[in-house]
Amino acid sequence: MTETRYRRLLALYPRAFVREYGDEMVGVLMADRRPGVAQGFDLVRGAVAAHLSLLFAGQSRVARTVQIFGALLLFAVALRRVVPELWVALEHPSYASVAPVSLARMAGWGVALIGAYLGWRLLGVAGATVGLAGEIAAPARFYLDTPATLLHAYWLIVAAVVVLIAALTAERGEAEPRGLPWVAAAGTVLVAEGTLFPRWLSPVGTVLVLIAAALVAVAVLWQDRATRTRLLCWAAPVVATVPLVQWGFSGLVEYNMRNPESTQLINPLQWAVLVLVPLVAFAGASVLSRRDFERLAAARR
Repeated sequence: MTETRYRRLLALYPRAFVREYGDEMVGVLMADRRPGVAQGFDLVRGAVAAHLSLLFAGQSRVARTVQIFGALLLFAVALRRVVPELWVALEHPSYASVAPVSLARMAGWGVALIGAYLGWRLLGVAGATVGLAGEIAAPARFYLDTPATLLHAYWLIVAAVVVLIAALTAERGEAEPRGLPWVAAAGTVLVAEGTLFPRWLSPVGTVLVLIAAALVAVAVLWQDRATRTRLLCWAAPVVATVPLVQWGFSGLVEYNMRNPESTQLINPLQWAVLVLVPLVAFAGASVLSRRDFERLAAARR
C-alpha cells in the first residue's frame, strides 16, 4: 500500500489518536512486509478497539442505559414469542409444549433485566449470557434445514451481544435512566402484539411493531445530546444487520426457497461479513460521533 492509502485507513481512528500516533504508525506500516490485506484488517480491528476504549471510558452511565433498555426489549421479544406457544400448549396439551430454549431465553433476559435495574453486575452478566446463548440456540436448531431462520434472527443475536458488552462495562447506578417508561411501553406493546396477533406479518401486528419502534425512538430522543449520540453508536451494529440480511443475503434465501432439496449454507466469507459489518458500523458511528463532539467542543472555546 502507499502512504496515501495508509492515511485514509487511519482516518477510521479517533482524530486525537491520529494526531498523536499517525506519523509513527505510517512509518511502521511502510516498513511492514505483510500483504496489504492483512495490514488493512489489522488497521480496521485497531480502529474498532480504539473507538471501543473511547466509548467505554467514563461512559458507564450510557452503558447502563443500554443494558437496561436492551434487556427490557429482549425480554419483551422473548416473552412475545413464548405467549403463542403457551396458548397452543394450553389448548392442545397432549401434543404441544413450550420449547425449553424459549423458556431459557426468556428467563435469561428476565434475570438480565433485574440485574441491570438493581445494578448487580454479576447477575446482569449471567442473565445476558444465558439470553445470548438462547438467541443463538433458538435459530441454530433449524440452521441445516433453513439457514434463513438464523439470518432473520441475526439482529437479535447482535443485540444480545451489545447488551452483554454493556453489562460487562456498566457500573452500578441508582437512578432510572431517562426514557425508561417509553421503553417499558414499547415492550408492553410487543407482548400485546404477540398475544393478539402472533403472526409477524399480520397488518395490525405490523402497526403495533412500528408503534413499539416509535416509542423506543422517543426514549432515545428524551436523552441529552451526549447520551443520545452514544446510544446511537451502541445501536448502529444492530441497525446495520437489517439491510445486510435484507439485501446481502436475499440471493441465498431465494435459492433455498426454490431448491429445498439442495440447501445452500452460509459460507465462510459470508460468516466473516456477518461479523465484520456490525463492527464496521460501530466504528463508523463512533467516528461520526467523535467528530461531532470535537466540533461542539471547538465551538464552545
